[in-house]
Amino acid sequence: MLAFLKVLQPKTVEEAYEMAVKNKTAPMLAGGCWLRLGRRTWPAVIDMAGLDLRYVREEDNEFVIGAMATQGDVERFEPLQRFCGGAVVHGVKEILGVQFRNMATMGGSVASKFGFSDIIPALLAVHTDIVTYKGGRMSMKDYMNYRERDILVEIRIPKREVPVAVEALRISRGDFPYLTGSIRRDDTNYEVYIGTRPGVPQLAEKASALLSEKGLDALAEAAQIASEELVYQKNSHASKEYRIEMAKAMVRRLVKEVAQ
Repeated sequence: MLAFLKVLQPKTVEEAYEMAVKNKTAPMLAGGCWLRLGRRTWPAVIDMAGLDLRYVREEDNEFVIGAMATQGDVERFEPLQRFCGGAVVHGVKEILGVQFRNMATMGGSVASKFGFSDIIPALLAVHTDIVTYKGGRMSMKDYMNYRERDILVEIRIPKREVPVAVEALRISRGDFPYLTGSIRRDDTNYEVYIGTRPGVPQLAEKASALLSEKGLDALAEAAQIASEELVYQKNSHASKEYRIEMAKAMVRRLVKEVAQ
């Protein structure tokens, strides 16, 4: 359950940032879906509901998703259903149930940087940019290594249509994934991302470079390299060995999907 002693309710992003800096242990309350699972009583929480950041819109050159837009808002946004084969929508539509997706926010899903995230691999593959209050605009790759206490304001996705495929492997529907992945084919270049190892999604650099150089002729070798160059571990969802074997199969499927 979610328990706290004080709730802070900023009216502007600037005010929210000032509260976050002053109250360094206070979590930012967006959808609150993951905070509710804990048993800790927080001295304070920062309620983001009054910041007017719930929107999904299409602009001339990019899609803009406000931090308080829910996964359900994204799932139902028709232009994103068509963009890059619906990659971003595929990244959210299998997350737990409809009720959960109508509460969980995109900002919270990204800012948490969970290793088991379905949506982060998809956002990496479409070359998403993240806008924060203090740090400004940065690539999703840079944001994954960004450690400043900041306010995520927007998610911006360039409108460039390229073949993209995403996949999340689960033991059963509604369960947390035990392996996630995405791939982007840009002209002759490939980018392969693998997450839930159980670490956060990362680019398989060597496998991506090999595929970019040799294409489908190097598919088996690239799948093997992807299973070796990143760190895989065990947890309650899957063993290290099982993740490694499934990573090989997943990479082969993803490559074939975007190569068609």
